[in-house]
Amino acid sequence: MGKIEKSPDGNEFVFRQDNGEITAWFSSIAEKMVLAHEGSPTYKKVFYLLVLAGALYLTVIFIST
Repeated sequence: MGKIEKSPDGNEFVFRQDNGEITAWFSSIAEKMVLAHEGSPTYKKVFYLLVLAGALYLTVIFIST
């Protein structure tokens, strides 16, 4: 297969084959930052409570039929 990596000059990206041959130059690819988001503890508790309530509801429905 191959992989995308930075060019030797560091300004562009290149697609390099397994044998080391560069087969494509990408000059317009911009590096993107990863934005991490941690949920609020209050919302997490509410979410888990609602999931538990839904699971209990389904259990009651399946047992009673």
